[in-house]
Amino acid sequence: MPVVVLVHGSEYDSALDSYPLQRQFPAAGIGAFVYDKRGTGASTGRYTQDYLTLANDAIAAMREAKRLAGRRAGRVGYQGGSQGGWVAPLAARIEPVDFVVVSFGLAISPLQEDRSAIALDVTRHGYGADVMVKAMQIADAAAVILNSNFQDGYDQLDALRKRYGTEPWFHDIHGDVTWLLLEKSPEELRVEGPKLFAAVPLHYDPMPVLRNLTVPQLWILGEDDVDAPSAETARRLRVLNAAGHRISVAVFPRAEHGIYEYETAASGERLSTRQSDGYFNMMRDFILGRPLEPHYGAATLTRAAAP
Repeated sequence: MPVVVLVHGSEYDSALDSYPLQRQFPAAGIGAFVYDKRGTGASTGRYTQDYLTLANDAIAAMREAKRLAGRRAGRVGYQGGSQGGWVAPLAARIEPVDFVVVSFGLAISPLQEDRSAIALDVTRHGYGADVMVKAMQIADAAAVILNSNFQDGYDQLDALRKRYGTEPWFHDIHGDVTWLLLEKSPEELRVEGPKLFAAVPLHYDPMPVLRNLTVPQLWILGEDDVDAPSAETARRLRVLNAAGHRISVAVFPRAEHGIYEYETAASGERLSTRQSDGYFNMMRDFILGRPLEPHYGAATLTRAAAP
């Protein structure tokens, strides 16, 4: 029986309480091991977003899952969502497993994630190159604050807010983290920021790990993901695929973070409707060691060559 360890994202909620895959996988004949990351739910320790620490925690979870499964365990691997897309491959590089599944994760750095999200805000609202130049100034100012661990750089962002705050595009800028910097006061952010983004490695480059990871990987992305924009990640992964790496890449159209399809309300707000057809079945087949089918729902699938 294959066993999958579920690697968490950046949420503060208990995985034991909220992860549906811990029930869905066993119903498909796959053992699942779920744990509360440090500082959440029933887990002790201080909450952190340091990827090496979290990777070592995932390795400890894998060892415990294998101990509990004993001789029942067949193929073993990780499924990581969102931030888990940085953590699971790193854990597999440190201590090899049989497979890695990444759902709505990224092959760019956290700082690039925020910048990419701001760029996507500009293009999806129909603004042109002139607005993109201004929005990237916002991204640069946000990066100064983030690089200072929320302690410095607020004057630069405030000056841009005064310069552009009345322009129609300004309130469409969200980013992944920048929205928080625009919403809260420097006094609040100096206290709350270091706790919310505890030890995030802003410049972490996942590509060296991915280039040197030999286990089969399946990456599943949402084409319209505004939290973790997927275009550059998909491009990088397909380059690795073309170079012979054992990486399969699936992109679901009209799906955002969580591989959720959505409707758009009159206000412009997205309303999630369901997870894309084929999403779970693709993970199931991959974990069970079956060859991936040519089509899963409407996903564009780039399959790894057979070893």
